[in-house]
Amino acid sequence: MNVIGADPFVMKDPKTGTYYAYATGDEETKHFIIYKSKDLCNWEKVGFAYYEDEMCWGTDWFWAPECYYNPHNEHYYLFYSARVKPELTTKYFGRPDFLENSKIGVAVSATPEGPFRNLANHPIDYYPFDYEYRDVDALCQDAFAVKVSEIDLSKAKKGTYIPAIDADLLMEDGHFYLFYSRCCYENNLPDQRFDKFVEESNILAVELDPAFWYDKEAKMMPTIHPSFVAYDAEHPEIRKDKWVQIISYYHEPQEWENGHISDYEFSHGQKHNRRWAEGSMTIPYVIDGVKKYLIFYSCNSYENALYGIGAAVADRPLGPYHKYGKNPIIHQIPEISLYSTGHGCVVEKDGELHYVFHGRESMDQMRIVYQCKLHINNFDDIAISDIVKGNLI
Repeated sequence: MNVIGADPFVMKDPKTGTYYAYATGDEETKHFIIYKSKDLCNWEKVGFAYYEDEMCWGTDWFWAPECYYNPHNEHYYLFYSARVKPELTTKYFGRPDFLENSKIGVAVSATPEGPFRNLANHPIDYYPFDYEYRDVDALCQDAFAVKVSEIDLSKAKKGTYIPAIDADLLMEDGHFYLFYSRCCYENNLPDQRFDKFVEESNILAVELDPAFWYDKEAKMMPTIHPSFVAYDAEHPEIRKDKWVQIISYYHEPQEWENGHISDYEFSHGQKHNRRWAEGSMTIPYVIDGVKKYLIFYSCNSYENALYGIGAAVADRPLGPYHKYGKNPIIHQIPEISLYSTGHGCVVEKDGELHYVFHGRESMDQMRIVYQCKLHINNFDDIAISDIVKGNLI
């Protein structure tokens, strides 16, 4: 049987050597699925990681769980994203009608099998703000259907808070970096090449204050590093925090990222023109004594043949990152009935790297867990081999 789930993240438990996979469930549940395995191939379903309680701050879109073992307090930390409750929307996004009001939360457990309990009744206290964004959607009713001049766009309200999904944590040399994806709706940008507006999801990052990791009682909620905390110049009581751009289309355009830029036209206005960069994982890697940082991420949506997984390389954890020239490294292969390949993670097994990701056997079936071997021969030669489906026992 197939291992059902999306956005898989695999942690090898240092206590037992068992692999634990955490995955997004279907749209009808807010719980995250947990599987375990001794060999990364045959999986047993454990149950669910997360249950609603009085500390639950989210309503829906419970996505992309990632679990990390903390040796300082022997607890397991589950990072995840969800949309905040209506009463929290204005607090984090400045207005009550913010469309993709997603934030990142953290829950803990004394075991990798849960249940995980929220550290607080709110998400991570982080208010990323884009000062340069022009809100074209507030300027006109349908930016995809009309021509908006640069003069008109310059009149649009400037600045927006940034929603976040798909958290990924990189712990490196005493620093803690939180990578996340910016949602699309509040990032509708003019594309000069195609002469149209395209909503974009990008990958951003922030550094966390490491104090939470050394809390012996495992009760401290992560906070962002003081160097990223910022306030409005005219209203110093209002948080407008900093962030770092990691992956975007405009920094280094690649054609495979354009799978949905004409969806508005093709759907006769039922869908928006979009680009996605989501589901990232960043790892350090050393070749011939040279350490670099590799980020793996998804572009496009499962509905498109170009949905796949790419890579980018940097000299430092927060970049700048340069996209791999042969992206995507993982993509659909109709010959083996592999479709909708996206959002995965890197895990080591027997001295080799593997990439675990979700895919579909056909476009109308549920997402299931796959894995393959990941070969980083050098930073200009990244390849995969031996794609297999997870087997549920």
